[in-house]
Amino acid sequence: QVRIDKPDEVDKAVSELRKLAQPIGSAVLGSTGNDLDVSKGDGGLITVTPTSAGLQHRISSAASAAIETVNRRVNALGTAESTVVRQGRDRILVQYPGLQDTKQLKDIIGQTAKLTFHEVHPQLSAEQAGARPPQGFRVYPSGEGDGISYLLRESPIVQGDDLTDAQPGFDQRTNEPIISFRFNQSGARRFGNFTRDNVGRPFAIVLDDKVLSAPVIREPILGGSGQISGSFTVESANTLAVQLRSGALPTKLTIVEERTVGPSLGADSIEAGKLAGVVGGVATIALTVLAYGTFGLFAVVGLIV
Repeated sequence: QVRIDKPDEVDKAVSELRKLAQPIGSAVLGSTGNDLDVSKGDGGLITVTPTSAGLQHRISSAASAAIETVNRRVNALGTAESTVVRQGRDRILVQYPGLQDTKQLKDIIGQTAKLTFHEVHPQLSAEQAGARPPQGFRVYPSGEGDGISYLLRESPIVQGDDLTDAQPGFDQRTNEPIISFRFNQSGARRFGNFTRDNVGRPFAIVLDDKVLSAPVIREPILGGSGQISGSFTVESANTLAVQLRSGALPTKLTIVEERTVGPSLGADSIEAGKLAGVVGGVATIALTVLAYGTFGLFAVVGLIV
């Protein structure tokens, strides 16, 4: 909802807000409506509401984009037999053969993995800002769970879309697991300009709205590459590198059902097959003996066959 103070500008505001609405449909089928509805009320009040068709379109688009991202992440695990398909309106079915523990798969596809790099406020801390941070800034919690928060500029310097590669590795000094990354040309230029102008100040690396680390810029980083350090294990560093290379999910995914078909099912089938074979064999022998007594040698030929 938006309230316009000047009554003579309400119509103009409505006209401008209606430009935000996007048509739903395709060039072949034509438009089926807009994704937003803008209505004017009393006292200069304007209400912008997502339409039902608009919500359905957003969900469908998010599911389609998520399928592509999940497919890239699953394929990075090293199998060509996996299946990622749409199921219904807002669900995705992932099938992955030969996996003993589903935790790694759930970790890889369950995290949004939206990576951003932010400027830290040069003067105020998150505690000093309190519940009302300065305009353009926002308080972000630490991802370490230590209760520390950071006051960061909400608009990122660069983000995960600017990454061209991310690989797990080890820090040469501490031998701790890290993630090495490389920006594209545009991201490298923006990141290089920022680090050149802010030597001696910290910047924050944020993953899914939680601060991974806030290192101090010792010197300009002009090569378009760097590394992310934190409380990584070898497994978590590899998982995050896969997620960053594959791109961020357009929305958070929630696992609603999980089924595991293990080798025990095969063993049960074998035992059932043995039992059926024994029962079938006994029945065949009994039938043969009965047939032999009635039809002579014909039953012997039948038994050999």
